[in-house]
Amino acid sequence: MLSLLRAACGIFLVAAIGVLYPAPVKAQDDPLTGLDAMLDEAAPEEPLRVGVGVKITQITGVDQRAENYGVVARVRMKWKDEALAFDAEEVGRSIKTLSAKNFAEKARELGVNIPAATIENQQSRSFVKSATVSWFPDGTALYNVEVILTLQAPDFDFRRFPFDHQNFYFRIIGNAPTDFIQFEPLAEASGLGDTLGEEEWVITNYWTEVDEAEGISGFTSSRFSLGFSAHRHLFYYWARIFVPVILIIIIGWANLFLEEYRRRIDIASGNLLAFIAYNFTISGELPRLGYVTFIDSLMMAVFVISVASVVYNVALRRLSMAGMEERARAIDWHTTHWGYPVLFIGTILVLRQIFFVESTLIAVL
Repeated sequence: MLSLLRAACGIFLVAAIGVLYPAPVKAQDDPLTGLDAMLDEAAPEEPLRVGVGVKITQITGVDQRAENYGVVARVRMKWKDEALAFDAEEVGRSIKTLSAKNFAEKARELGVNIPAATIENQQSRSFVKSATVSWFPDGTALYNVEVILTLQAPDFDFRRFPFDHQNFYFRIIGNAPTDFIQFEPLAEASGLGDTLGEEEWVITNYWTEVDEAEGISGFTSSRFSLGFSAHRHLFYYWARIFVPVILIIIIGWANLFLEEYRRRIDIASGNLLAFIAYNFTISGELPRLGYVTFIDSLMMAVFVISVASVVYNVALRRLSMAGMEERARAIDWHTTHWGYPVLFIGTILVLRQIFFVESTLIAVL
């Protein structure tokens, strides 16, 4: 009796743990590996023509520092093989559907060549929401998978941040050489959803392309790409960065109209401390990259101007105390009325030339 009671308690404890701590959702390294390629020893007379379409339904986030972005996407692959044909009247239905795993096993039994591919720029483990294969009496097959994953974006260039335009890609490459599998774009199955959920970026357009690249086999493989371009909502950056920087510059300029040099030094020093505190506040929102961006250069330029303003007023104070009041006033008049505005405007023009004009010419050449 005691042993039965202990066994019952053990069963109850295991069941309780299973309820409280359910098994995690199984992740896959590659959502397309459910279709293992069935390749002959020699290449077929004609490669398997596979239509590929990708529709991104949600962008879960863009990580500027890691240069990647997360998506929820639906991938469709379409091909035709006579070995999959069946008699609809005999079977009693005009379509057959299996999970991708079960279809791969059935294909092995039939000796059917089916496409295998890899998401080339996948950077993390993927979570497959569903993966099925449907095929029709004429042998046409459709592989549909919905997947959540993170994609690498090595083409990101933040030198013009936050005025940058970026290209995003979802790339699928065949595991077999082009002699076995060739991709074709499925226009009707490609695109972007209406509610992507990404508020920072504005999607402008998208496109599909098919090219060739070195695949996992080491040979040239067919590659499908869904690309889209986007730019940022600039109101946030104007409100949080540019307007405060302009106000700091204006305060520094207005300070020059005071006649008392000592008071100027106090205000310029306070303005410099305020800029340092503001710079620390927004530094967490800026991308940490291995090169200097437009916003980095602008912040450094404003910092140099603020420091120069303190040094300038100290120099005028020393000239005044040394008995060169008229000389100090003459220098101050020119600096106040046109020197300081020209310095700020010239800084903006130089940064524009470096980051927007010259980089455009280099890209064209």
